[in-house]
Parts: sequence; structure tokens; C-alpha cells
Amino acid sequence: MPPKSYESPQRPAEKTGVGSIGQSPTNTRWLIFLLACFASFLTYAHRYSWGVARAKLSEEGIMSAKELGWLDGAFYITYGNGQFPGGLAGDFFGPRLVIPVAALLWSVTMAGPAMTTGFWRLYASRLLFGATQAPCYPSLGKISKSWFPLSIRTSLQGMVASFSGRLGGAVAPFVLGTILMGACGLNWQISLYVLASSGLVFALLFWLMFRDSPTHHPWSNVAEKRLIERDEKPATKGKFRIHWTRPAMLNLGCLMSASFFSTFADNLFVIYMPTFLMGEKGFTVAQMGMFAPLPIIGGAIGGMCGGFLNDAMIRVIGNRRVARSLVAATGKSLAAGLIVASLFVEDGRLVMIVLFCCKFFSDMSQPTWWGTVTDIGGRAAGSVFGLVNTVGGWGAIVAGPAMGYVLGDFGWTVLFLFVGGIYLVTAIFWCFVNCTRKVVAE
Repeated sequence: MPPKSYESPQRPAEKTGVGSIGQSPTNTRWLIFLLACFASFLTYAHRYSWGVARAKLSEEGIMSAKELGWLDGAFYITYGNGQFPGGLAGDFFGPRLVIPVAALLWSVTMAGPAMTTGFWRLYASRLLFGATQAPCYPSLGKISKSWFPLSIRTSLQGMVASFSGRLGGAVAPFVLGTILMGACGLNWQISLYVLASSGLVFALLFWLMFRDSPTHHPWSNVAEKRLIERDEKPATKGKFRIHWTRPAMLNLGCLMSASFFSTFADNLFVIYMPTFLMGEKGFTVAQMGMFAPLPIIGGAIGGMCGGFLNDAMIRVIGNRRVARSLVAATGKSLAAGLIVASLFVEDGRLVMIVLFCCKFFSDMSQPTWWGTVTDIGGRAAGSVFGLVNTVGGWGAIVAGPAMGYVLGDFGWTVLFLFVGGIYLVTAIFWCFVNCTRKVVAE
């Protein structure tokens, strides 16, 4: 009787088709990268649409300056305090569920100024808008941990967080004012509805095309998963354990302090620039509209470059902790010098060029911030992101009255010096941040 022939069973990784040994990695991670960039872009485009609605509410006499001031701050109350719960939601339920739901809700609440005119109803819509936008960025931090390889992660984080987000903020007035209201002849209420509808389309596309990890995506093979997870463990959903050690908590405290003070300078460029240019430098409204976005554009470019610089310095120096701290602290220090230098320039146009460079170096630290959060957060990157960003939100709440007091009592020169000092304080905190000291056990 002839002997039976036996075939050794194939291991799953050796099956033909997707994920077989020797196959090149698929490129689904780049689709995820584009989805993350668009999420960041849309978040800021919708957020900065308030500037146009705000101007119209004032122009038509619907809201007083004092009432508009309260409406300005309402967003940051819920946005800042919603970061940590939003990050927890992203860690436990996954960005695939959290981001589309958040986009649907924030798109509805964004159109609040077009739907109602009562102060308290508008205040409620601003609170809801902040709360519904809060989960987006912590979930994007989770995505960058799950889908971007460690070797190029900070470069891609710079593109998502800084370039795409800042670009969305810069084009919001152009889309609403120049295209929808100007070229298309729509009123500002209808224009808000049109812009809000883009969030509904995005939510559907994100749900259809995104998965929480390469393992669950039908378009991603095993080789791509191995490429992404080559240098670290994957970020997964579920429970995690915090390192409640003194060094870990002090490290987290330094990062949160840097985040808190960074928002002071952001207030100067986002809120005060139009007033500075028209009131201090004598710009017309048209001139202000051309020059006020320059620092924001500088920040977008700086953030993108900061991401590439982080990854390049990590490769060259071979020390992740030193590379990250060096990029962030140096950028903030250069920004401090440039904002002081702008005081010695009389021509408003040249001042804005100097401030363009100032914001360029300042925002080089944003991808460093993202990279550090994902480094120390591990599988709980969304929760840590939300926690640190919550403290940043508190900074925005404190910065408003503090900077208003400085400007009202001491003028523009002292306000610029104040922000320069804040930059230096932020740089000092960055010197003590150690991105290799994890706060979450793997």
C-alpha cells in the first residue's frame, strides 16, 4: 500500500492574495493621510467661519460688541473641556465612529448663527459647536499613531495638524466672502448652510473609507501593517493603564504647561491682528483682509517644515528626546526675538512680513507637540491628546481677558513684549519635556 502524501498546512501570512509573504505593502495609509488632512482642514474652515458670521451680526445690529465677546469665548469653554472626553471616546470607540458623528453634529451647530438671532440661543449653539468639534483632533492624534509609520510620523503630523488646519482657517473667509457671498451672490446665512453641508459629505466619505487600523481595512495588506508597526506596538482600542509615577507626571505637566502658554500667542494672531492693522497701522478693510492672514499662512508652512525637521533631526542625532525639544524650544525662542523685532518696523506691511516669520518659527513646534503626545501616550494617544489639549483650551480662556487687560492699560508695544515673554516661557518648558517617558503602560 503506497504511503500517504501529506501537505503541510499553510500559515495565514503565506496564503496567496492580500498579505502574502513577499508582497509589496499596499498604499492605504496614504488614503488615510488624505482623509486626516481633510478632517483637519474642514475643522478649521468651519471654526473660522465664525469670523464672517460675527462681522455680519455686528454690521446688522443683531449683537452688540459685548455680546459678541461672550459668544467668542463660549466656543473655547466646551471645546477645551471636551478634549479629554473626546479623546477617551476615540480610544474606546475608535475614530471611525467618533469623527463622522462629531462632523455631523458640528456641521449642524456651525450654522447656528444663520438659524437663530437670540443671544442665549446663539450662546447655546456656540457651546454645542465647541463640544462637537472637541473629539476631532484627539481622534486625529489616535489615527496618526495607528496609521503612520514612526519614522515619518511627525512629518505627516505636521501636514495634518499645522498645514491642513491652518490652511482651512486661512481660506474660510475667502470661501464665504469672496466666492459664496461675492461671486455667487448668496447672503451670509445661505453661505453658512452651504459650507456646513460639506461636513455632512465628509462624514459619509470618512465612514465609508476609513478603518481604525490597517488590520481592519479591506484595502490594506499584511505587508503594510508590518511596515506601519515595524518600530512599535500598534495603537488599539480598549482599556489602558496610566504610569502614576512622579517623573511621568512631571513630564506630562511640562508638556501641558507648554500647551497652556502657546495659546496666548495664537490669540494675538487670530483675534487681534485685524484691530492692530486698522487701528494701529491705518490699514483699510481691504488691505487688512490681504495682510491679516499672512501670519496664519506662515504658521501653516512652519508647521509643515517642523514635522520634516523633527524626523530629519531624529535620524541625524539619533536621540528622539533631544531632537524634539531642540526643534520646539529653538522655534519658540526665535519667535520671541522676531515679535520684539517687529516693534522696530514702522511700515505695517513689513511688520506683517516679520510676523509671518515669527509664526513660521512658532508653529514649528506643533508637529513636535503631536509627536510627543503620541510618543508618551502609546495606545491611549487620543486620551493623552485630549488631556493636554484641554489645558491648552484653558489657556485660551485665560488669554482673552489677560491680553485685553495688557492692551487696554499698556498698549500694543507692551502686548507684543508680553507675547514675546510667553514664547520664552514656553521654550523653557519644552526643554524639560521628555518624549521617551511614557505615561501609559504598553
